[in-house]
Amino acid sequence: PSVAYQLVGAKKVQQALARPGAVERFLGAADGEKLRHCFAGLWGLGVGEDDSAVIRECLAAPAGYVLKPQREGGGHNYYGEGAAAQLRKMSTEERSAYILMQRILPKAQPSVLTREGAATVTPGLSEFGFYSVFVGNGSKVHFNEHAGHLVRTKGEGVDEGGVAAGYAVISSPF
Repeated sequence: PSVAYQLVGAKKVQQALARPGAVERFLGAADGEKLRHCFAGLWGLGVGEDDSAVIRECLAAPAGYVLKPQREGGGHNYYGEGAAAQLRKMSTEERSAYILMQRILPKAQPSVLTREGAATVTPGLSEFGFYSVFVGNGSKVHFNEHAGHLVRTKGEGVDEGGVAAGYAVISSPF
């Protein structure tokens, strides 16, 4: 895949696609509007961004926000009051390395989490990731198929969700 397809998973690119008119450019107005109803709020921060209103909102009601850096793997996000505290101390330039996201607050479900051979029954939150394979040359798509899924489950009240970082476990939808 091209560099563009690799970058589409980057948080800054996701934030750019969440801007009004971005997905509509690719899907058309009607389909773009339908898809937009599924988006959590994503805002760019720092140099060149109109971020003052959303920063004020986060500082006033931080429970609804998460501050995410441009990296993956868990353990690097700031939630709620932690997000507000980071925003208070960051310079405009430092904010440019982050996006601010509306916090998704799913309903907990009974879960069995197994770590190191020990099972614990606890309210849990699951996150589904769907994967695909794309092969193309810019003008022709050779292959574009769903390739599977991953379910991560963490205990209720746990903010981070990284499996390798020890916050969540690999799970099943069944």
